[in-house]
Amino acid sequence: MKKTLEHINIKDAEFNYFITLSPSDQLTYFFELYEAERNIQNGNINLKQFFNNIKEALDNREDDSIEIDLTTNSIPENYNLVDILIDDKRIMIESNSLRAVRKVIRKFIESGYIMSRDYKMEKTFKEDKITRYMRVFKIINHGSCFSYN
Repeated sequence: MKKTLEHINIKDAEFNYFITLSPSDQLTYFFELYEAERNIQNGNINLKQFFNNIKEALDNREDDSIEIDLTTNSIPENYNLVDILIDDKRIMIESNSLRAVRKVIRKFIESGYIMSRDYKMEKTFKEDKITRYMRVFKIINHGSCFSYN
């Protein structure tokens, strides 16, 4: 069985981020990577405890926080929202703006996703769509991020 440190893979984008950190932040980042890899190997991912910690933090915070009124829509009508659904095999992007959809697709490609458009799945979702534009992509692979250099 290999050691945990041998299983940690660092992509170029993560390394470029790592070298910009201060030495103390680099050490913290390294320990976070090590802990994440150790939890994956041992199967010790405990989301219940994670969400309980978040709930406790929210319960213990001070009450002078910002109040949000959910009854009014504070998003202007001309603002273009993009809905993105991602799973292991596909990415679905919906919006009323084709320009916004294209920008999101470009960001995924720049992030290292290799995708192909899935026209068959688009046809199955066509009746249920609520926006003007919808694109479904099949994820072929995810590699290191795209570089313009």
